[in-house]
Amino acid sequence: MKCVLLAALALPVLSFVPSPSVRYSRNALKSNTRTPPATLDIRSGTGAVGASARKPCALAMTAALEIPVTARSPPQRYHNSFPWRGYSINYRVEGPEDGPPVVLIHGFGASVGHYRNNIPALAQAGYRTYAIDLLGFGGSDKPKDANYSMELWLDLMLDFIESMSRNASERWVVMGNSIGGLLTLMITAALQESGRVRGSVLFNSAGGMVSFRREEVPWFLFPVWWFFNNVIFGDFYGPQFFKNFKTRANVEQILKQQVYVRKEVVDAELLDILLAPSDDDGACEVFLKVFRGPPGPSPEELLPNIKTKILAIWGDSDPWTPLATGLHPGIKFSEYCSSLQLLVLPKTAHCPHDERPEECNAAVLKFMDGLEQ
Repeated sequence: MKCVLLAALALPVLSFVPSPSVRYSRNALKSNTRTPPATLDIRSGTGAVGASARKPCALAMTAALEIPVTARSPPQRYHNSFPWRGYSINYRVEGPEDGPPVVLIHGFGASVGHYRNNIPALAQAGYRTYAIDLLGFGGSDKPKDANYSMELWLDLMLDFIESMSRNASERWVVMGNSIGGLLTLMITAALQESGRVRGSVLFNSAGGMVSFRREEVPWFLFPVWWFFNNVIFGDFYGPQFFKNFKTRANVEQILKQQVYVRKEVVDAELLDILLAPSDDDGACEVFLKVFRGPPGPSPEELLPNIKTKILAIWGDSDPWTPLATGLHPGIKFSEYCSSLQLLVLPKTAHCPHDERPEECNAAVLKFMDGLEQ
């Protein structure tokens, strides 16, 4: 898996041009204090328009002939703001106010928009459905001086759940894709004693923040790992690497070759969802710091301590978080946790919730119907 990831990341390096003038700070976050419950604050963003808004326009081909075409509005990026440690955290919420709460956590480089086909289905089924942009991603702030880690995001999610809960004992269902899946396990473990998580759903859960642990890298790949970690993702070459990496053509190629089996799912809307935040101030620093950052706990460390029911939905064609191979294969998760149920989706890759939303939504709703309130 690591060979595949290194190869994918190496694609933009072919056109590398050094950018020596950029240096970045690695200071800690402003505060470690928890924030009080927040009030909703609708954030308009900069010209963001709902994805459902379609405005007709006309293209004059000749003086006598006009052919109407449809202008595609960009997906809505900003929804509500949750203030946290002096930063604005973007989140979306749908569904009845008195519905059982559910929160969806995206993977690396994604955002609430990646759950475009899941939020409406859960909300229509009666669940109070939240989706959050982690600090550094999507419509949330991207502080350049933050030390990004799984533990930082765990603090964010615990504060978010506490603030959005209608009472001190309200129980949640937590779901996540990729690193959002690993974060889901961390949240579930952290709230195990309190019973605040009544069920968890994993969509191709990651084994670490970027799945790189020095002790797990084979000796013959260590020079490659060191080169990427210290040179390609360093402050000297990193900004140019990020600039080359985030081109629309490159991202589309990676998505179609490695992240999705169904190529038709990789549409213009998905590319907009993934690419728009990459132009935000601080996006480059977040990208590089996440790749250089600590991997966090492994699923094998977390799962044995979890008694909460877990549904793990896994695409069987994922080279990033493989089902049956690699260091953290999904097929072995149930060996560490007897309350985990594995559902394998054939001909599906890293993002089953977006690639096969109908199957995932049906499985998730059935799973939640069987949970204790």
